[in-house]
Amino acid sequence: MCILLESQVEGSSGDMGDSHRRPGKRRKTGTPAKESRDDRALCQDLIDDLPDECLLLIFSLLPAPRDRCRCAAVSRKWLALQASMRRSEFRANAVLLPEARQEMSRCIKGSEANDWRLAAMAIGVDACEVLTHLSVMETLPSCPLPPLPHAGDHRHISDVGLFVIAQACTNLRSLALHNCIKVSDRGLAAIAQNCTALKNLELTNAFSVTDRGLMPIASGCPNLASLRLTDCPSVTDRSLVAFSRHSTLLNSFAVAQCPLITDHGILSIVVLQTKLETLNISSMKLGDKVVQAIACHRKEIKLLSLEKVWGSSVIGYSWIAEASGLRALSLDACAGLTDGCFVRVSSSTSFAGLTKVSLKSCPSLTDLSLLALTKLAVKLENLHLENFRGAFSYRGLVFALENCSHTLKELNLVNCGFYGHGTEQQEGEPCFQLPQRCPALQTVKLEECEGLGDGFVVWVGQACKSVTDVSFVRMGSITDRGITSFLKQLKGWNEITRVDLSGCTRLGDRSVWAVTRECKGRLRSLALKGCGRVTDRGAAVITRRCGRLVELDLGGCNIGDEAVEKLVEGDPSDLESLSLAGCADITDRTLQALDEYGGLCLNRLNLAGCPRLSRSRVHLIKSYIDEVEF
Repeated sequence: MCILLESQVEGSSGDMGDSHRRPGKRRKTGTPAKESRDDRALCQDLIDDLPDECLLLIFSLLPAPRDRCRCAAVSRKWLALQASMRRSEFRANAVLLPEARQEMSRCIKGSEANDWRLAAMAIGVDACEVLTHLSVMETLPSCPLPPLPHAGDHRHISDVGLFVIAQACTNLRSLALHNCIKVSDRGLAAIAQNCTALKNLELTNAFSVTDRGLMPIASGCPNLASLRLTDCPSVTDRSLVAFSRHSTLLNSFAVAQCPLITDHGILSIVVLQTKLETLNISSMKLGDKVVQAIACHRKEIKLLSLEKVWGSSVIGYSWIAEASGLRALSLDACAGLTDGCFVRVSSSTSFAGLTKVSLKSCPSLTDLSLLALTKLAVKLENLHLENFRGAFSYRGLVFALENCSHTLKELNLVNCGFYGHGTEQQEGEPCFQLPQRCPALQTVKLEECEGLGDGFVVWVGQACKSVTDVSFVRMGSITDRGITSFLKQLKGWNEITRVDLSGCTRLGDRSVWAVTRECKGRLRSLALKGCGRVTDRGAAVITRRCGRLVELDLGGCNIGDEAVEKLVEGDPSDLESLSLAGCADITDRTLQALDEYGGLCLNRLNLAGCPRLSRSRVHLIKSYIDEVEF
């Protein structure tokens, strides 16, 4: 009691106003210096004064991954500390119930690709999950990056992020790094040391990676099965020699735009790798010896792709025909490739096992090469021709289709001009007789091909009764009459599930009516992008007749709110993607119609180029549709 009274007296000895304060609000006695020290002590974060070893010990006692994630979100220091810990260090001091381990994949793109994101991902991996596939795609800057203000600024993927992943995700089996210009040899060395189960490695625009980073991968990851190097200017033949000696399970190899890699390095891969099945070489100098080695030493190679290569002669390319195990061949803009590379091939076993042929941008090839390939490849199933303007004639195409008519399953003709007959032929009456039957043909894709009109389209309906995927893109010579006749020819045989008529400016409502009437419930995808003659009358019947549509593209069509309302009334329960991009006449009535039906089951809605829509309405519809582009 005395002590209490004395304290009250001391408290009232100052200003008289203080005596009227409530006891809980009275200021503590003491000097001003002492009060300021006490205030600073209350505001100070004392836990940061602990050594890192103590913090690591505390973190190791957290058994739940959710608790670790919450702690990692407190500060970057805590995030970095937890990222430096191995998963086994968390389990050493905690008892976890046994759970089934699940594999998972992650892909980081754009601005999300930075070291902090990788560290948070590594910490956030649950105890019952294992990160096995990681793909990082940074945005390549248009100019060199300025120096970072300090070493702790990790705005991009660097060796620090790879070190974290290597420490936490030791079961990583696939790693793809695209445009990660800050990644160097130290990061790859950490991957090689910790992720010994790595099977797939892709490096694109790895300007800081040299042989010192790749050689440890070769020796430390014996299970590597796929290697892709694109635009790695500091990588030399030494890396490829190391992979040829240590990566005995390598079955896929791709190299592009690596100026220091020569024939010696590629030869070491081709000759020493006994399980190599896929070989892709792009934008490289390639000598005749490499092509000869591919044909003579490696009978296991099934897929060969040469793109924008130079240095080989006609004799070198001729060796490709001797690759008896080849199943797929792709030649794109290869310097020195002429008709002589295929015409001089006379062996009956040449290209005998070839099932897929892709020829792109080879202006020196003519009908002779096309006929020779289709005649020798007796098992040809896929034929792809792209960027041939005037190289092949309509007659050459007819004879090529005749050679492979019984085996062909997929035909792709992109940006080609087939001349020699005129585009004005009458319906079903081409100048050269097309094969009567192509019983196995299932996919037909024509894109920007001159010389092919309604007559060729009608032939597809007459001869290809098994067709399921039809794509006529930017075909200005195809009309409503051709599409209608094509579908009539398939009556009773129609199994079409996908139709793409994008950019066919001469098609209108009649084509839409014919497609929806003949395909009905089987149709799953319909694209009419850029068909300006399609109006509300044509679009209104789509969902009523084709109730199982999954994808519908009406971008650029001459439709308004009425068409969309009819589409919604059809209640397409399977529709996941709808594009109305460029439909300038649609208004908020369209969004109101979608709103009344809860957005249907849409996952993607494209409203780009629709100026009469209000942002408030678009914002509302984003609440129940995952991806809305506006």
